[in-house]
Amino acid sequence: MKKLLISLFIVLPLFGETIKIDEFVTDIYSKNSNSLKKIEMSLVIETNTTNDIYKVKDALNIVVSSFYVEDLFTSKSKEAFKIMLQEYTKKKYIIDIKNIYIQSMQLKNSQSAKEILKPLKQESIGKDRDTIKEFIKKQ
Repeated sequence: MKKLLISLFIVLPLFGETIKIDEFVTDIYSKNSNSLKKIEMSLVIETNTTNDIYKVKDALNIVVSSFYVEDLFTSKSKEAFKIMLQEYTKKKYIIDIKNIYIQSMQLKNSQSAKEILKPLKQESIGKDRDTIKEFIKKQ
């Protein structure tokens, strides 16, 4: 019996593969500002194949963009996101995702030109390019 259990612990991990996706960046809509926001996430995905990482990334991009940025950062939505990604990859690409681990998820600082110019106008810097560049570097 011991030999059977030991062999199972050795053989079972061989059937699963791990895909690590670091710093995946995509744009998703914001409910509040009706604009696109950049998010960055890192994931570890246990699946039946690592050969089709491009398919998993495509599915990831499609599923992530179906959420609003404000909703994606709640724990309930993160769980819904995991389930949707598992179902989509299984249906579309016949890739069986066993587990998804979110390592990090953050909103990227994507300032618009208006957001950058606002403090410049408040400081009354003017139109000198070198002065503006120095001010931006401080921000």
